[in-house]
Amino acid sequence: MKKTRAIVEEWRIGDPGPLFLILLTIFLLTGCSVYTADSVQEVASYHQIDQEMAKQMMTRDDGHVIVDVRRQDEYNAGHIPGAILIPNESIEAERPKELPDLDQIILIYCRSGNRSKQAAQKLADMGYTNIYEFGGINTWSGEIVTGETTMEIPENMKTIYLAGGCFWGTQKFFDQFVGVIRTEAGYANGPDEAPTYQDVCNSSGHAETVRIDYDPSVISLTDLLNYYFMVIDPLSVNKQGNDRGIQYRTGIYYTEEGQLPEIETVYRAEEEKAGARLAVELLPLENFFSAEECHQKYLDKNPGGYCHIPSSYFDLQQNSAKESEEELRARIGDLAYEVTQHAATEYAFTGEYDDFFEKGLYIDIVSGEPLFTSMDKYNSGCGWPAFTRPIAEDAVTETVDTSHGMVRTEIRSSGADSHLGHVFNDGPRESGGLRYCINSAALRFIPYDELEEQGYGEYRKLFE
Repeated sequence: MKKTRAIVEEWRIGDPGPLFLILLTIFLLTGCSVYTADSVQEVASYHQIDQEMAKQMMTRDDGHVIVDVRRQDEYNAGHIPGAILIPNESIEAERPKELPDLDQIILIYCRSGNRSKQAAQKLADMGYTNIYEFGGINTWSGEIVTGETTMEIPENMKTIYLAGGCFWGTQKFFDQFVGVIRTEAGYANGPDEAPTYQDVCNSSGHAETVRIDYDPSVISLTDLLNYYFMVIDPLSVNKQGNDRGIQYRTGIYYTEEGQLPEIETVYRAEEEKAGARLAVELLPLENFFSAEECHQKYLDKNPGGYCHIPSSYFDLQQNSAKESEEELRARIGDLAYEVTQHAATEYAFTGEYDDFFEKGLYIDIVSGEPLFTSMDKYNSGCGWPAFTRPIAEDAVTETVDTSHGMVRTEIRSSGADSHLGHVFNDGPRESGGLRYCINSAALRFIPYDELEEQGYGEYRKLFE
């Protein structure tokens, strides 16, 4: 390893000259690995290397340490064998106690390569001299330790990128299938500049997309695409479920020309089934940018989060248990459970949102699907939150309610089928004449300033 570092240093100095040629010949003749100029890049005070070079360095007995700078939960979900955890956010002014030697060889990675670069620079600023940053585990093709199991990434691994509306549900859906090695939520086929979630919500041109790495010997691309068409409306333009906007367009983005015949076969079959031209883009992948960490495995972190894909589809292959009645009651509370599941009614003037007019979004407490906004809320004096309209026509459904000796129009959420309340025709005439009388217990309020933080950033534009 000392010889390797000498060669790297020779490159840094300038023209390698005869010495480099002599050393190169010796290395070739002795069968030692030689790192090419394409493998090493100087970035400030640390080395940026590719993953093949990182693998070579990991095989050497040179006292190196592999550092994972992600969060604890990410590390637990899967990490490179032998890696120690030092979260990027924990690296501040003091040197990490896990790295006592300033000259120790440090191999550093994260999920997509952003945090590892930040951490590498911080360590370099502290005086560490042998830092080698090699990107993210999302493209790692070596072993990965998951819990007590070591998983080998197969050499025949293939990748496909699928845009299917909100990437929360799309990622969760594909995570269930045996043969899917890993998934990543991100933004694809927009301008060649990494966007933020807010940029995407403001029509940056990128599509919410899920990268799917799969083993073709276990699950075929045809199977993946057939599953994909199960959970999208292929004729809908810039809309899936309650989500609207160019970021929710559907698309199949490929990276290998060899994938195209298989894709086209499935695509043509779906067009014949639909009897119309599909709105699904079929294009080579132009670019892909990893989404923020809060969007990765979102529905695993937030089981009650909104999704345009029915929850029953998440168990097509794995017989994982759905949320039980007891679990739902424990999560949302007794009153909310009775209101949403058994059509109970809270007492008038007792609900949290009756006399409440802050700026923000009202969502289904069960599923997280958006239902109403504060802009359509008014003081009706009836004792329950009143709205002139839902956030979208298909956000709620209507049924005839003949209970209690009355004939009323019941309002339920479209996604979770939660009982919400009733709609009456005594609302403000200037706003359409309807009064959506809704139980506070069926709702959860998200303040305007927290929309992006809680994953509803696309709805900020409704208030502008």
